[in-house]
Amino acid sequence: MPEKVVVGTRGSKLALAQTKKVVELLKKEYDYEIEVKVIKTSGDVLRNKPLHEFKGAGAFVQTIDLALVKGTIDIAVHSYKDVPSKISGVIAAVLRRESPCDCAILRERKSLFELPENAVVGTSSLRRRAQIKRFLPKVRVENLRGNVDTRLKKLKDFDAIILAEAGLIRLGIDVDREVLDPEKFVPSANQGIIAVETRKGEEYLVSSISDEDTFLEASVERAVLETLNIGCAIPAGIFAKKTERGVKLITHIYHVYPEKDIRFEATVKSEEEAREIAKNYREECCRIIKEVVSRE
Repeated sequence: MPEKVVVGTRGSKLALAQTKKVVELLKKEYDYEIEVKVIKTSGDVLRNKPLHEFKGAGAFVQTIDLALVKGTIDIAVHSYKDVPSKISGVIAAVLRRESPCDCAILRERKSLFELPENAVVGTSSLRRRAQIKRFLPKVRVENLRGNVDTRLKKLKDFDAIILAEAGLIRLGIDVDREVLDPEKFVPSANQGIIAVETRKGEEYLVSSISDEDTFLEASVERAVLETLNIGCAIPAGIFAKKTERGVKLITHIYHVYPEKDIRFEATVKSEEEAREIAKNYREECCRIIKEVVSRE
């Protein structure tokens, strides 16, 4: 075991709050000294660019991943939903999941479903945009990026904004919000999960802090994501929840036309079983992906 490890993270309030949670757990389990190194990513620099327009290894991951490869850092902390399928290292631990749900914060009304025609909802997520249009086809959806504080300040320009509830919880922000049912507004794969990446062969640096149930949920969701080859440019929700009977899995892939959506539900025991189920929908999913790409 080394005497000191360097933990890499983005510099946003949320990223630092997540890293603080990881560091606190590491200090309880290990004796090594810990240094936190803040790394600026392309997603932080290009704040006005919609997230789905970033190509490659992920707007909030690629630069940190490169630092891990170069040895500038030893451990990387990520919001797992931002981590692409292919990374240089390995996800060696996940923390116990916070809320996986989206939530709506409204300027005046009590519920998202009370919004009138032509009300404006802010989000940068293609998935959330598609979901809002499914349930509220007459509202307008406009791009909204920035850290949580920035988006909350911009609420004055919208009738409602949609955020991940986990971010509010981690930042200790107590604001009136409507939590959206994850079986209807199906979350992004791994939403609400903090992931800890190490180089291959160095998983021992963090493995003791991993939560078993969350790791299973995350693995099931990621198995579907990878099997269907879904990137950030495809609006899709993938949600797994550990139950007494196994892992309840819900997948919803959104087409431009609602009648062409793909949705399937199952109870699985493992990520391998989730992959096998997802394979049955791979051809249909590829069709959606091709249609989305052809429209760009």
